[in-house]
Amino acid sequence: MLRKSAILATLIGALAGPAAAVEHYVIIVGDGFFPDQVFPAIGDTVRFVNQSGTSTSASATDDTWTTGVLEPDAQYVLNVTDGMAQDFVSPLSASSGTVGVIDYHNAPPLEFETNSEPNHN
Repeated sequence: MLRKSAILATLIGALAGPAAAVEHYVIIVGDGFFPDQVFPAIGDTVRFVNQSGTSTSASATDDTWTTGVLEPDAQYVLNVTDGMAQDFVSPLSASSGTVGVIDYHNAPPLEFETNSEPNHN
């Protein structure tokens, strides 16, 4: 009887648990980020992928998190946590204006599922 109760408690806990985290991608290309703004939820991850051909990085503007130096084709996964700095820059980039945003407070401005629908006449 105790074993059945333990199994039931485990199943209820699994069903009541949070939804699976979603992974978002930021590709580092040349002197910029693509996309330069992502809209994850708390608990999601952001995977930074260096496709620039040179060593680069992404770091919070307040220096609380960083990808560290990413060689070409290297990747870094950042966990999105409440209160983390949202703005990030590429301090190794030759361009001083390279800025990105991890906006976990707002929903994306578009319904991405409908982006491929034809325009209405």
